[in-house]
Amino acid sequence: MSFVRFVARRVLVTVPAALAVLVITFAMIRLVPGDPVSVIAGTNLDPQVAADLRQQLGLNDPLPVQFLDYLGSVLRGDLGTSFLTRQPVTQIIAERLPYTLMLTAAGVFAGLLLSVPIGIASALRDARKRRTGVSFTAVTTLFVATPDFLLGTILVSVLAVYVKIFPVAGAQSWDSIVLPALALGIPLAGIQARVIRTSVLDVANRPFVRTLRAVGVPERRLLGRNVLPNASIPVITLLSVEFGRLLAGALIVENIFAWPGLGTVIFDSIGRRDLPAVQGEILVVALLILGINLVIDVVYRIIDPRIGLT
Repeated sequence: MSFVRFVARRVLVTVPAALAVLVITFAMIRLVPGDPVSVIAGTNLDPQVAADLRQQLGLNDPLPVQFLDYLGSVLRGDLGTSFLTRQPVTQIIAERLPYTLMLTAAGVFAGLLLSVPIGIASALRDARKRRTGVSFTAVTTLFVATPDFLLGTILVSVLAVYVKIFPVAGAQSWDSIVLPALALGIPLAGIQARVIRTSVLDVANRPFVRTLRAVGVPERRLLGRNVLPNASIPVITLLSVEFGRLLAGALIVENIFAWPGLGTVIFDSIGRRDLPAVQGEILVVALLILGINLVIDVVYRIIDPRIGLT
């Protein structure tokens, strides 16, 4: 299969998934209890004014009609207008999404910064001793088992309140991102370190590596040019699987650290029943996850052309 056909095939698979996300988002938002008109204008609003407002917002239309109107607007790039702020939802997302992407990227970087040296060092040590270190298992298990929100609370308490190294919240300076990035990256590091260790051990024991070692290729060169590149695909695979969790975790961590990303807006919009804002924000997050997975599929193909040949 040619590279162009491979990419086209992946795009075609993504389209129905994106449509399913749009349908599920539309349905779930309308299952949330509460009347948007009461939230917007208060419970003491005159019934006639409330009825006029519902008609103006299109809430009296049958659900299929509302969905088709919404689908048409999305296809035109119009995600609606916030009930409460009267801002276009696209404008809200454009202002907040860069912060969420920045935090997610910082979380990935923090996870790799911790996991790569830990995983490689453990693999090299275990290759010599033929056993898995208890300390490695204990540390990675602790990393994985600690939730993002609990890590965030601990990091704020220790490094922001007690030691006072980093800011408590906000995004006023460059170091404001350190604590939320660690809260996202540490659980990822626990999983990544295990995958890196297993993958490096697997590649290091393959016949071609043993042959290169036997003919005198230095260990450092063997590791950098032969072992690590071949061991990278499982790591990239895990990143693609974990990206959705990491992005969802970022939305929660943002509320702990008052980070001005989409997470704080989404939770506020849900609480205030701002339907267009919630729909648009969740839809963009879901499509972003689908897009990243599509990009990672293409990266697989570039790294290993054998992928997708069938």
